[in-house]
Amino acid sequence: MTVNLARARRLNALNRRNTDRMLVDPAAHCSQVNLPDDGTVAAYLIDALGHGCCVEALETETGWSKSTVVINLYKVAKKSGVGIRRSAKELHLVLPEGSDHIYPRAKVVATGTTLHPMNDRIINMPDQTA
Repeated sequence: MTVNLARARRLNALNRRNTDRMLVDPAAHCSQVNLPDDGTVAAYLIDALGHGCCVEALETETGWSKSTVVINLYKVAKKSGVGIRRSAKELHLVLPEGSDHIYPRAKVVATGTTLHPMNDRIINMPDQTA
């Protein structure tokens, strides 16, 4: 491998790292979604994704390092069967099609001084099993 080819691949990888894309794909079917119990850290991370969050915001709220936040987001998303989409440095929750009855939960979460319903930025993906 030449130096120029290695440099080109490294620059391509660095550019792709910060692009808008799917970080974690959701489950293929809504029956495979298993959300964590209320009051757990995993439920907090899923709710934060449901609102659209930045890694830096979660970093300051939890006191974790950036890499720990990202690792925990990946673990929770994979275990729960939900997806994560990055758009303009903001992370959003992605659900398989037909999982509207699963999420959002029946409560609302306070954000600052106002209350917002939890389905503001949730994306439903079409069923890919057909």
